[in-house]
Amino acid sequence: MKGVILAAGKGTRMLPLTERRPKPLVPVLDRPILEHIVVGARDAGVDEIALIIQHLGEAVIDHFGDGNRLGVRIEYIWQGEPRGTGHAALMAEDFVAGEPFFMSWGDILVPPENYQAVVRAFQEDEPDAVLSLNYVEDPFEGAAVYEEDGYVTRIQEKPPKGTSTTTWNNAGVFVYRPEFFDRLRQLTPSVRGEIELPDAVQAMIREGRRIRAVKLEGYWSDVARPATVLELNARMMEHRYRDQHGMFIDPTAEVDDGCVVKPTIHIGARCRLTNCRVGPNTVLMDGCRVEDNAQLRNVAVFTGATIGAGSVLTRCIVEENAVVPEGTELRGERARPMIVRPDGQAEQAVDR
Repeated sequence: MKGVILAAGKGTRMLPLTERRPKPLVPVLDRPILEHIVVGARDAGVDEIALIIQHLGEAVIDHFGDGNRLGVRIEYIWQGEPRGTGHAALMAEDFVAGEPFFMSWGDILVPPENYQAVVRAFQEDEPDAVLSLNYVEDPFEGAAVYEEDGYVTRIQEKPPKGTSTTTWNNAGVFVYRPEFFDRLRQLTPSVRGEIELPDAVQAMIREGRRIRAVKLEGYWSDVARPATVLELNARMMEHRYRDQHGMFIDPTAEVDDGCVVKPTIHIGARCRLTNCRVGPNTVLMDGCRVEDNAQLRNVAVFTGATIGAGSVLTRCIVEENAVVPEGTELRGERARPMIVRPDGQAEQAVDR
């Protein structure tokens, strides 16, 4: 099966992490958001993928190349002027070449087994489309989905807050038949001036098409803000490392006997930790260094960064190759973590 991933957005709520990179390349746990999706799709049998890119798209191309490193073939399609998710999907029609296809938003993270569940539902039931759902208290920020006996009966994009009578949200992972493009072409722009993909799904429902609903299991996140990175790190580690007591330490990492590490924790390849306290909910990506008497709690340290001796960091994100001077104390808030830029300067994230 071919796959289409929509990865053209700017991610303004994710600033400052999206100043130098597109949102799909923001690291979560051990790799960028988009790489989690590509690998999950690959393991569900999707071996050819088109990435729809726009904002800082060159960085996406540099990261993934032809896809060979991940065992897939990747093509790139530039969206140009953003005109909505439906417009972005239409740009992949030639790539799909008349076959059913997998599709995902490029900033949604779910446990990888869910990709397999969505593809399997299409293969076993042969519906006109498969739509994934996630539970929310109120789907006003996404698309409210009403379902009955495993099939979608109605979908409404961004309903006014408090008006929905469903707790199911459009989770952003799909399988469509190529006829879906015909529905997209027939749409008129929404009040936001965009071609909205859920409107095409609703048109199919009115025609009596069978839209299979698959309720996702485990975490779901649109990784909207810097604070979400820290929250999602914890949930992903709990899920991935549940048989390892919430801990992963790469065999090439050097962690001396004076270190205290607490779950949930991920220590990547070639990291070096000396006489420090790390965890809970702390991720050190590859090549990081944590020096004597440093303390890290609820922290994400991106590739190649160094935490100086005696530093105390709580609710912080440290950018690639940044150096935190010794004795630094940074304490972020739950919704507003501290961000250490590559030049070592720190600022508090804005809760947009």
